[in-house]
Amino acid sequence: MLSAGRSNVGKTAIRELIRAKSDREIARILRRSHRLLNLHRRRRSNISHRERWTGYELRLLGRMRDEELAKWLRRSQGAIAAKRESLGISIFAPQRTFWTKREIELLGKRPDPVVARMLGRTRYAVQLKRHSLGIEQCWEGRRPWTQAEDRLLGKMSDKEVAGKFGRSVLSVRTRRLEITNVRFIKIPRRWTVTELRLLGRLTDTEVARRTRRHSASVRNKRIQLGIPRLVPKQE
Repeated sequence: MLSAGRSNVGKTAIRELIRAKSDREIARILRRSHRLLNLHRRRRSNISHRERWTGYELRLLGRMRDEELAKWLRRSQGAIAAKRESLGISIFAPQRTFWTKREIELLGKRPDPVVARMLGRTRYAVQLKRHSLGIEQCWEGRRPWTQAEDRLLGKMSDKEVAGKFGRSVLSVRTRRLEITNVRFIKIPRRWTVTELRLLGRLTDTEVARRTRRHSASVRNKRIQLGIPRLVPKQE
């Protein structure tokens, strides 16, 4: 034990002595090029820094998914998996907990993130369970739909229903897709004779502005009819 302790003290003293000297001095003692020695030191430093695992990092192996731990420790997922397997640590597999009657009663009563925090579960788990039971999602501050509003869904355009009841078009569309089988198919607006006469007489950009169409739509229609493009005259 005494000899081992002296050996460790001697090694520590040698390391401190080497650290105190420059690469040029160590190279002179070892009769090697200081540039080669400096390059060798940097390589060993990089390798040791990359491969060194702290006790804190080792304690996290197997306690969360490898991809999550890789982001947390800023290591590759392959390095995490290799280190875990080398230590014989099983892959993280969260235990499935059953839902109690009280927990199920909370679904749909509060927003999913709130319920997740109350139950100590993930938002995805709460959302998945709610969907499996056919429970609608709860939105705080959301005005509930009345029967009168639901009856008009699909019978009027979404924009008309939104303007009539003071709702957004997206909200009306989402509600229509949830409770009805009505699907509006957007029919392309037909070209009038007046609009067709403008093709080739004005630039595509100007025709698009006057007819309130996209420039690509104007260009495609002109090419379809074989009408040459108007080239503006240079002054």
